[in-house]
Amino acid sequence: MTLQRPLRRFSAWTLALWLASGAAGAPLQAGDLFDEIYRRGAPIEKSMTAVAARFVETTSSTLLTTALVARGTLIARRPDQVRLEYTGTDPRTVVIANGSLTLDWPRRKVHDARDIRSTLRRAQRFVTASSPAELRKQFEILAIEDPARPKTWQLTFTPKRRQLREGVSRVQLWIDQGSMLLQAMRLDYPSGDSTLMEFSDVRLNPPIAGDAFTVSPAR
Repeated sequence: MTLQRPLRRFSAWTLALWLASGAAGAPLQAGDLFDEIYRRGAPIEKSMTAVAARFVETTSSTLLTTALVARGTLIARRPDQVRLEYTGTDPRTVVIANGSLTLDWPRRKVHDARDIRSTLRRAQRFVTASSPAELRKQFEILAIEDPARPKTWQLTFTPKRRQLREGVSRVQLWIDQGSMLLQAMRLDYPSGDSTLMEFSDVRLNPPIAGDAFTVSPAR
């Protein structure tokens, strides 16, 4: 149960990582907005190998009276390596690498790992989708300009398959219209809980240390 939340977050995060790439381009043309966003991001998506950012994570739950707010940094490298480093009074580390998800949480005296190779294989099918049409076979997709977040597009992905809906009922991404970088991601779960991650200082293809995706128990 300790790893349940990081595990369900990862399947949605892989899709967000794919959409985080992009660059400023020509003004949008007439036609489907999601198709155009996909087209504009494709050249940079092909060249992107890694991404780094700072984040603020807000977790809302039906079991909580107030939302939990955490901050930290993340780095991710294709095809399937991610490190989330939570800072503050309750530091913890989540690392995905070599087919495993590892959680190190000193305050709770937790250092645990789980094999997620089957989850990775399922997620990879969506990350490598070659067209918007292929993504629409798996998701209902809505792309709009979001007045609540000026100069961003809001992309909403609702899974069509029951297997996907059991993990996450909806994924929303906010993409900066100028830089094409990911600004925020919201994951809604079948339980009614949700996680909002807001990103800053997003960098594409940063240098990454050789041991970035290893984790040892904190002493």
